[in-house]
Amino acid sequence: MNIPNKRPRIIEIVGVAGTGKSTLRKAMTQRNERIKPFRFPGNISYLPFLVKMVTTFYPLYLRKYRHDRWFTIHEIRNMGYLDTWLSRLRLRSLFRNSIYIIEPGSVYWLSNLQGQGPEITRHPRFLHWWNQAIIHWSSALEAIIWLDAPTDICFQRISSREEWHQYKFIPPEKALSLLKFYREYYERLIPQMASQHALKVLSFRSDQMSTEQITDRIFSEIDLKP
Repeated sequence: MNIPNKRPRIIEIVGVAGTGKSTLRKAMTQRNERIKPFRFPGNISYLPFLVKMVTTFYPLYLRKYRHDRWFTIHEIRNMGYLDTWLSRLRLRSLFRNSIYIIEPGSVYWLSNLQGQGPEITRHPRFLHWWNQAIIHWSSALEAIIWLDAPTDICFQRISSREEWHQYKFIPPEKALSLLKFYREYYERLIPQMASQHALKVLSFRSDQMSTEQITDRIFSEIDLKP
């Protein structure tokens, strides 16, 4: 197989719910047909990863963490994305000569596992796997586009949407707590990822700039013109 001798182009959009990530992604893809959203399939085959996961972590769980819960299906899926999909994403970007936007992506998956996962995620063996995932993904990403807005504005945007969102079906105080939680994790994790490699981080306040203004800035900072 002849692999093109150039770097794959993968951009991750990050932000808590209600910051305008989907709107920005659509605006970027409309400006350049080579920019495409990457859809991680929801029905990926988990068997190879499950075998690896059970072999690596389940004996540890039985020995030390039986009093606590095991990983949920959602968490296992996120771990599978982190562990298995980066190589496929790189190859698709190279062979299709595309710029892929991922959202959600590695920052959300890593934050969710570390902050919301079971107690086993505090063990050094899991932390080693987690840190390796940080290294691999930060080395592959060209840029992280980080959107933010005040928590109350984000919550208002979520509540006013017609489409389904899980935060609409939980008490408002819990939804606000989750928004705060993810923002605090992103504030720690994104600089950590940027320090690993030459990863460009572009931060924007979506309550202070329009989507068009943010898109203009992104295209001026990163070579994304058609």
